[in-house]
Amino acid sequence: MDKKYQVFISSTYEDLKEVRAKVIHTILSMNQFPAGMELFSAADEEQWQIIQETIDSSDYYVLIIGRKYGSIITYGPDKGISYTEKEFNYALEKGVPIFAFVMDSNAAVDGTKIETDSNKMEKLTDFLNKVKNGRMVKFWNNADELCTQLSQTLYKAMLRGNRPGWIRTTEFDIEESHSSILELTKRVHMLEKLNADLRLENNRKPDLWVEAKQDYQQNDENLKIVENEICFKVLPVYLKDAEGGIDFRDRVGLEKHCSLEEVKMFRHLCKNGFLVNFNIHNDGDARATGVRIRWIFPDELLVISMSELSELYEEDTIRFSENAYENRDKVFFEPDGVITEENDEKFISLDELSMNDKIADILDPCFSNEVVSIFPGEVIFDKEEVRHLDWDFVSGVYVLPTKAGEYEIKVNILCNEMAKPKEQVIKVIVS
Repeated sequence: MDKKYQVFISSTYEDLKEVRAKVIHTILSMNQFPAGMELFSAADEEQWQIIQETIDSSDYYVLIIGRKYGSIITYGPDKGISYTEKEFNYALEKGVPIFAFVMDSNAAVDGTKIETDSNKMEKLTDFLNKVKNGRMVKFWNNADELCTQLSQTLYKAMLRGNRPGWIRTTEFDIEESHSSILELTKRVHMLEKLNADLRLENNRKPDLWVEAKQDYQQNDENLKIVENEICFKVLPVYLKDAEGGIDFRDRVGLEKHCSLEEVKMFRHLCKNGFLVNFNIHNDGDARATGVRIRWIFPDELLVISMSELSELYEEDTIRFSENAYENRDKVFFEPDGVITEENDEKFISLDELSMNDKIADILDPCFSNEVVSIFPGEVIFDKEEVRHLDWDFVSGVYVLPTKAGEYEIKVNILCNEMAKPKEQVIKVIVS
């Protein structure tokens, strides 16, 4: 069935009126539904209920930030913040996927569209920090660049198909749906009876716990994992061979150039992260059904799908030139046998990584299959069951530290047989 998705557009209005018009046109050209303040007045408290209902029914929330903070609310519990920030807070609370686009600090802007009120400038800075906390933000210089970034981001998100969307009633087979509901109802009743019988027979229970293990693909002496404590030593990145950038060839043999800053980002990304597996054990005397395990990472540990990272630097299987990819590996990896100095830079920030479009793409919501989903800041494992005295695993989780310190990965474990979630902590020491 052909789904259509509703996209809520949130921003200040007067300074971004032309930008919003182009964004709306872009969403319409994708055959999707845009929604935003053009439909109502956010200053009217009665209209706030309409805004809430519109965000509730939207599949995605797009936040566009320019150089203005916007009108400040002067009454009620949200007094002191702008209407745009109020919409953002509500979308965050409701768990609507948020895509944030921030105007680059070097973008050319009409002076009338720049905040001059010192109080609002401070509030805008605080709002930007809140938006960038724990999520990927893209930067734009003009409306056309913004629309290109937006269409790419929405296209990737819609491909995952994990939002409800809208479907024409003419495409919905009521009889087939009714039959499926009856069949599912029978199955639910059968499972409920089976579950009741099992509970009457005995008090057997599953015992789920998670173990962090070093991935067999990464034989790295700087990574040690013992009893759910991960110790990782970050090394300096060698860049002396790339001071003038690196020239390489693409798969059709054309010469390309990668600047020093780009080489720095790629090498930090490939060298100073670690690959970790998570084993899920059931040591109990009963199977666990409806298992959901969620790993929540601190902001200082970026979570990336290894499959998407591999696609960034692995060669295509099909080449169109004899000298395809000549010197390309030098962009991502240091020369053999080089010695780096300890005082060389060891960490790179999320903001720096976001400056490269290829890296920014893999820092977006990353990877999902029937069992495992890898997102920025979290990993989720969903499975129908883990049998007793058996185990399962999650692989392909690449973690990139952005600073040294001691951190905790919080693990939330739940299944149908548990009355409340079980909490576990995995310690990470980055030096």
